[in-house]
Amino acid sequence: MNALFKLGFKEKGNRLAHMTMLQCIGKAAAQGVEEMVRVGWPMVEQSLGVSIAQVEGIAHLIPLDPGESWLVNNRIDFQSWKNIYD
Repeated sequence: MNALFKLGFKEKGNRLAHMTMLQCIGKAAAQGVEEMVRVGWPMVEQSLGVSIAQVEGIAHLIPLDPGESWLVNNRIDFQSWKNIYD
C-alpha cells in the first residue's frame, strides 16, 4: 500500500488506497524450507486504486533481498509480531 486518501468534497468522498501489486516468484504456493510464498516487484508496475473497504487485511513481508524480494509470512498473527519486534 502506497497511500491512503479521500477523493471528493466534504461528506461525499471516496476513501481510497493506492496499491502496487507484487507478483509471486516461482509457484503461487508455499515453497522452500520455510514453506512460505515468495513475492517480488512485477516486470511491469501494476498500480491501482481501490476502495479502502476492499483491503482485507495486512501481510507481513520478510525481506530476502532487501527492496527486491520477500517472503509472505502467513504463520504469525499481528499481536505475536508486535511482541517479537516492538
